Amino acid sequence: MAEDLKGTALLFDLDGTLVDTVEDLAAAMNHALSEAGLAAVPTAEVRHLVGHGARRMLMRGYMVSAGREAEAAELDLAMTRFLDHYQANIAVHSRPFDHAIEMIEGFLARGARAAICTNKREQMARLLIETLGVSPLFDAIVGADTTVAAKPDPAPVRFCLEKTGARRAVFIGDSDTDIRAAKAADLPCFVADFGYGPITLAAEAAGRFSHYREASRLIDSALRT
Repeated sequence: MAEDLKGTALLFDLDGTLVDTVEDLAAAMNHALSEAGLAAVPTAEVRHLVGHGARRMLMRGYMVSAGREAEAAELDLAMTRFLDHYQANIAVHSRPFDHAIEMIEGFLARGARAAICTNKREQMARLLIETLGVSPLFDAIVGADTTVAAKPDPAPVRFCLEKTGARRAVFIGDSDTDIRAAKAADLPCFVADFGYGPITLAAEAAGRFSHYREASRLIDSALRT
């Protein structure tokens, strides 16, 4: 079986797909809001704000907490506070989802490659993956600021493909943004039901899964087709 998947790749979204990061992201956002004299946003609310980058998450956080849009200067200061706190506390609670790492290791043992394509800033994505001790698994970590555009633009997805050298690949995500990005790059997308969403475009995905043991079967079939 060794090397039967040579020339293929698994491209992963990060937050809500590969790693459950919501508690640490919520803590960083609420730190920034608290420093501005605003009330915290419940973690359950933050869950649905993840996936479009920290700035948009903070913009929505201001709307939820203050009932208004943040002024430009407020948002800039909130971003600095958010990033400083998050960088110092990036993996207090964040952990890979069950069986995700074992699944990746299984595919790599068969010759496949893996990469991360996220709307997190590349520096933060790298720090998280390194802190979790799994960076050797990935040929590339592509963030929102790595290429000319962020997902759902296909540019970061295509850059991941280039870095892996894959001829055939699948994208694994948890949101409409991932589905759109994969579709624009002509890749099948498998979406995680346990992620942060939304997944209103699930009908356009190649499949859905609720656990990485299910995902393994779906991905294996797609890569060998």
